[in-house]
Amino acid sequence: MGAGAVGSYYGALLARAGHTVTLVARGAHRDALVSSGAIGVTEPDGTRWRCAVGHRVEDARAADLVVVATKSHHTAAAARELAPHLAAGTPVLSLQNGVENVDTLRDALGPDATVLGGIAFVGLRISRPGSVDHQAEGAVSVGDPAGADTAAVRAVRDIVSGAWDVTVSPDIVRAQWFKLLWNVGFNALCAVTGATAGEALATPGSRALVREAMREAVAVAAARGVTLTDDDVETMARDNPALRDYRPSTAQDIAAGKPVEREALTGFMVRAGAGAGVDVPVNRVLDGLLALQEDRATGASRTLMTARAQE
Repeated sequence: MGAGAVGSYYGALLARAGHTVTLVARGAHRDALVSSGAIGVTEPDGTRWRCAVGHRVEDARAADLVVVATKSHHTAAAARELAPHLAAGTPVLSLQNGVENVDTLRDALGPDATVLGGIAFVGLRISRPGSVDHQAEGAVSVGDPAGADTAAVRAVRDIVSGAWDVTVSPDIVRAQWFKLLWNVGFNALCAVTGATAGEALATPGSRALVREAMREAVAVAAARGVTLTDDDVETMARDNPALRDYRPSTAQDIAAGKPVEREALTGFMVRAGAGAGVDVPVNRVLDGLLALQEDRATGASRTLMTARAQE
């Protein structure tokens, strides 16, 4: 569900490994998948490959695994679309940014649904409808948010292990917060400025902002009972040659005129910080600037200006 760049890439890997895969997408990307019946992948070294895929959400009833890879603001709608077609006992894996999606899926799918958490640390972009560029990284972690080594976790690992670089996390909640550090540090800053991750670290002032935004996330995590450390910040803020030229997904969405995952990243930090009594000034500024860029990119600013002029 939500076969954008992440869903398309990991679905393509499963298809290449011999699994029958359905990619449920939207817009021109979906149209290309329906037309060709395949997804194309370009690897960092320029190698290209294609695999046959389906496109009908109804096929989820026969699935051994459902992966939800939508943008966080589409999670609830995707779950509602999925719910009538989800067979009892089929595990649902959230492979998304943010730390609230598992709860959102459970709320929509019902208390009996088996919902697991996952993270993918990967650089991807849809270069053209029907194709995805793999730019960097790619490791996946999966786990039960309750921390248990369950049969569902083992089943998911067994399904994907021949296709993905996957590990089972004994604490997937902490792993999701750990990844949130990177997203909080880079996504909004790069979207607002147009910088790559490498450029954000090259300038001393912006490099300091990356770390300050991450340290605010550490404080909010602590208030939520999740332990992150200064070493975690340094790990996520370290220069990564594979990601120097990478523009995070939020920056890609701004460039494409799409809504962004603001409420799952900086917006979440502002809300969670306020709820916990933790001040997050860097994230608050980044959130305001990202909201402005989103409105400009989607055309909402023009509508808002017209409405104000008519008041």
